[in-house]
Amino acid sequence: MQNKSTIFVLDDNEQAGAIIKSYTEGLEFIDEVKIYQDYQKGFADIKQCSNPIVIMDISENFSDKGEIAENLKLCTSKIIITSLDYSTNTIIQALRAGAKEFLPKPVLKDDLIRVLTMLASISPEDENSQSKIITVYSNKGGIGKTTIAINLAAELAKVTKDKVALVDLNLQLGDISTFLNLNPPFDVNYVIQRLIDKEEQIFIKGFEKYKDTSLYILSDPSYIEQSGSITAQQISALFAMLKKVFSYIIIDMSSAIDPISLKILDDSDWILFTTIVNIPAIRNAQRCLNLFRSRKYPPQKIKIIVNRYMENDEIKIEDIENTLGENVYWKIPNNYFTIMEAINKGAAIAEINPDSNICNNFREFASKVSDDIIEQAVIKYRV
Repeated sequence: MQNKSTIFVLDDNEQAGAIIKSYTEGLEFIDEVKIYQDYQKGFADIKQCSNPIVIMDISENFSDKGEIAENLKLCTSKIIITSLDYSTNTIIQALRAGAKEFLPKPVLKDDLIRVLTMLASISPEDENSQSKIITVYSNKGGIGKTTIAINLAAELAKVTKDKVALVDLNLQLGDISTFLNLNPPFDVNYVIQRLIDKEEQIFIKGFEKYKDTSLYILSDPSYIEQSGSITAQQISALFAMLKKVFSYIIIDMSSAIDPISLKILDDSDWILFTTIVNIPAIRNAQRCLNLFRSRKYPPQKIKIIVNRYMENDEIKIEDIENTLGENVYWKIPNNYFTIMEAINKGAAIAEINPDSNICNNFREFASKVSDDIIEQAVIKYRV
């Protein structure tokens, strides 16, 4: 066990808080239990604590408590949410707000002790069980995957308020630092070679924090020849470390099919396979999807993204779905001028034209990705 934790119980029902406190008596890893019916006062005290575990009830007036719940995850990842209502919608709300666990009321002592023990142990695997590696990929160049990776990552950081990593694994010709006008002090080669076995606080120093957000960027190697020294085993080690630190890891990579690329794709939780609406791109997509099937990727791992979509295209979405044998997960509209302005100014689209159709699309895209990941996590509560 690490240092002892302080438990903060935020509950409108004073008796319910007292019951939870009684359940924790004798637990060696608990320093003290503080009970609050005033959630704002509790939140203020949580911010001053170095090792809090929060138990927050949302049985009543969740709309009034939602902002507190959202802000809590900026203070701690160790959040338990309770409620008398344990419908799927309520569990989704709880997980979206940052809960690591959801417990229905009345809370059972054995369930509470199990969850508290898990959180207090600060196991990276437990802390980041919902962390996802999401790779934006196309086996054809010029499709726009770097733009998608950048703007999806930026919007995920805003929508979720979680730590999001954007990693450039186009190891020879990456563009993320150029697209965002960054000159980072470290790159992926440096992090892999020197920081992969260090503590999280040291590891994250290899990343460039993007302005005043929770987005952290790791650029491609500074010199092309450095890419040849990176191994598949190091990619796996990098991913394992990323999952200890970040809730969402967005990967941009090359269009090549080689051992390193296959390792990235194999180890990804999701592949956002990106294409555009023309015959050569769709034929390339067919071949790549056949490769994924030969590698036994589960269907839920592959998400088809159609970039530069226009409603009046001669080829319809239904045509693409019939040809590929897959449903289209998301469509991104064609807005050449806004995208080029963002690239030329070295910024995310939201900084250039936040009211544009493509910015709104990326915002909705990020919300869908986050919600779908959360809904997958809900399954364990429904079993």
